[in-house]
Amino acid sequence: MKSVNFQKYQGIGNDFILIDAITNSHSLDLNKFTIDKVTSLCHRNYGIGSDGIILVLPSNILDFSIKILNSDGSEAEMCGNGIRCVIKFILDNDIVSKKDKYLVETKAGKIEASVEENFLIKVNMGTPVISPQEIPVSLPLDKDGIASGEININDIRLKVFSIGMGNPHAVIYVNSLETVKLKEWGELIENYHYFPLKTNVHFVTINNRNQLNVLVWERGCGPTLACGTGACACLAISSLLDRSDNRANVNLPGGTLEIYWPNREGNIFMTGEAQYVFSGKFLV
Repeated sequence: MKSVNFQKYQGIGNDFILIDAITNSHSLDLNKFTIDKVTSLCHRNYGIGSDGIILVLPSNILDFSIKILNSDGSEAEMCGNGIRCVIKFILDNDIVSKKDKYLVETKAGKIEASVEENFLIKVNMGTPVISPQEIPVSLPLDKDGIASGEININDIRLKVFSIGMGNPHAVIYVNSLETVKLKEWGELIENYHYFPLKTNVHFVTINNRNQLNVLVWERGCGPTLACGTGACACLAISSLLDRSDNRANVNLPGGTLEIYWPNREGNIFMTGEAQYVFSGKFLV
């Protein structure tokens, strides 16, 4: 067995085990990161504890690439909070040449991230995906041009809106987050037949046109303190429904992200912090 160095970072409570697979590319066997190994490392009682593992890898076309593994061992296409954590990790450890802007290769495509004032990190999250086939979701577009439908949970009817941010998202508006049965509803909706690749789930209340409150159930993780792609999904749908402006603070259990969608035909931007937590070693 070999020893692997890791560092743990968090972005408003969404935490990740980060591994430098650029410097260690010749000695690190990625095949060792099996489902069992990932779930054991991410376990909060018996392992390091995290929402996922991110491997920072070389890229032939961009500054670097990342492989995102959820805490259940499944692979995610994209993770906004994870990207911010990776940028801070890159900067703290001089893994690649320091820049004001980085281009990152992900399973969802090219992602651009930049370092802003006050050490905040801004991520160009790409253009929200509206097409049901591309999200993917088996729901029709409604009059507002959003994939939507109803889900019945124990005689409670929930209106669900779906949108893609490189990964699928379901957004449900509720009168109060305190009434949400997050584990029961989140798990059921994640696996509902509307979503062939499963889905992230978000319950939303709106304070005003510039303040959204969100509870998160992440696909492959369960309840988490934050979700960057989910915050973008909630702002995009709220803006399309004219329930919010195109710039708003999205308040999540772990903190607040600023989301800005300047052009409905264009990219959406997320700004927030990322912080180092601790480092160590494990065996694979």
